[in-house]
Amino acid sequence: MPEQRVQRAIHKKSSSSGGGALFKTTTWILIVICASCSSFYIGAFAGIAASGGQNNNNTAADHKLNANNNNNNNQIDDKELQRRAEELADQKLKILTSPHKLHELCNKHMCSNNPADAAAASHQNHGSKEVHKLFPRPLNHFANGLVRVSKDDIMSTFDFGVPPNPHSAGKDALILYNTAKALPNDRYLAAAANLNGYPSLPFTNATTATENCDSLNVVFTDIPGGMRQCFALIGGQYQSYHVQRWMRRADNRLGLNKEEPLKLSSRGHTGGGREEFPAPRGREVAEHQEVLKSYLNEVKGIKSRLMSVLKKMNSKQVVVMTCNHGQSELLMNFVCSSRAKGFDLSNVLLFPTDVETKELAEGLGLTTFYEEKLMASVPKTEAEIYGDIFFTKIMFAKIVCVQLVNELGYDLLFMDVDIVWYRNPIDYFMNKSLPQFDIYFQDDGSRQERYAPYSANSGFYFVRANPRTQHLFRHLLYSGDLLNAWNSHQQVLIALLAEYNSLMGLKVKVFAKETELFPGGWLYHRQKNEMKRIMKGESNLYIFHMSWTENKRNKLNFFQQIGQWYVQETCIGKHYNDIVGGDSTVSLSTHCCLAEPVVICHYRDKPSKIPCNDSPYLDKKRGKPFW
Repeated sequence: MPEQRVQRAIHKKSSSSGGGALFKTTTWILIVICASCSSFYIGAFAGIAASGGQNNNNTAADHKLNANNNNNNNQIDDKELQRRAEELADQKLKILTSPHKLHELCNKHMCSNNPADAAAASHQNHGSKEVHKLFPRPLNHFANGLVRVSKDDIMSTFDFGVPPNPHSAGKDALILYNTAKALPNDRYLAAAANLNGYPSLPFTNATTATENCDSLNVVFTDIPGGMRQCFALIGGQYQSYHVQRWMRRADNRLGLNKEEPLKLSSRGHTGGGREEFPAPRGREVAEHQEVLKSYLNEVKGIKSRLMSVLKKMNSKQVVVMTCNHGQSELLMNFVCSSRAKGFDLSNVLLFPTDVETKELAEGLGLTTFYEEKLMASVPKTEAEIYGDIFFTKIMFAKIVCVQLVNELGYDLLFMDVDIVWYRNPIDYFMNKSLPQFDIYFQDDGSRQERYAPYSANSGFYFVRANPRTQHLFRHLLYSGDLLNAWNSHQQVLIALLAEYNSLMGLKVKVFAKETELFPGGWLYHRQKNEMKRIMKGESNLYIFHMSWTENKRNKLNFFQQIGQWYVQETCIGKHYNDIVGGDSTVSLSTHCCLAEPVVICHYRDKPSKIPCNDSPYLDKKRGKPFW
């Protein structure tokens, strides 16, 4: 019990200092104070936990859940609640039973009636503060205190937008104070922050810790690849909002070498020797310049024609998609599945990259915007694998369609075609209870260094039209040479998100991969229990994004297996005229869309609507049956 620990601590203090009968009165005063503090903090955190457990199934509750990251992260479990209460109780005990506090009470009230003795004791006590400071005078130009706060607490108090690590129970964050004026108002907490006679760094809540901070510079860090990582904080310099990185490495890309000196390195350098962020070369620059030249020559007329289409759609929020003929089956499945579930697709605008896809989309009743000159560089066939040359060229279409609609002042939801809806996601983003960010992303799930710090999925995101996002997407369009060099639209976009977040205050939100609202390939392949909830109809998801998939064939197989495939087999890979037999009056939906999904087993080790235990393994080495 906290009261027992108080009694033992104070008994030790009183025995060594000899305060007489009057000092026993101090003991009982401190017992009451400490017990009250402990009870207060335990009760307060119990109340927080109780209120945090309330939940509704409406859209506003969805927003509250994501504004505080996710179910697993946001609600304080019993162990974390107990830890934080004990931390604060112990801290109060240490402060109230510290030499400084006991001397102060003793000198002020009872231990001596001689003012000279009291002054001398006070002088001795204050003199000891200088001796035991955590930060000596040579560091005081930028370091004057350090406190601990719960990692969960600070990330829920301030929504930094980055996807949180769910495994953070019992972990703390550090707050460094550059000036003594920034320290908390509580003078004992402020003194403990510099270890003025206190045995350990103090622990407090994020609100108290930052109450006097005029600004808060936030650094997110991990230990990439188990690297022996250090931080150098250099005060008294011109303020920088970027981090220099130095590594012990050779120049021949052989990875870390402890015999080498520390060298300035890209944040894309990996411990294994790869360089994830190489500068574009001549061919990659030349290809981008040709595409950009075509865009700049035609952009005025393109914007005028696009604005006419957008005005006819008469919607303030637009769902933007793009597709080539090689991916048209996935587009058809999105339309057919949405219609079967009763969704209105009148605000969906497709940017087809070829005539064949334009005809299919319009046959399905979608609004399209096709510019042949603009899309001339995009191939008609699908990518064989992620990151190949066809994949890279298709990425230009994903950039330009968003940039154009955003530039014309429309809020938009961009979606890849390998997505199905369970609820209309526009309803989520239009709800006024949603915390206001400039751009919201699905969490990709990958934690490769090249995607840090956001791991944003570039296949599902919502953008508010404003000068910050418009400049972001112009810069992304002009960075096509990086797209050619890195073979990843996602990698380029995330690098710009990090820069614009720092440079212009772009507010970026990435929903945690653990949230049930916007699941994708990470959950499909790695979260068996959550996928079973989806298969049983117990999840509250809005969409499912079949990302993390090697090629189109696997996407089709996975959709068929989870009961989300709504396209007739006779329509797959076909042109519009081949399907309707030359009769342009016939609706493509009549020929191709199923009212109920087809469920087909392909792999026993992948999520499925029904048991598929008679099917082969996809992962022949490590696969385990899903059911």
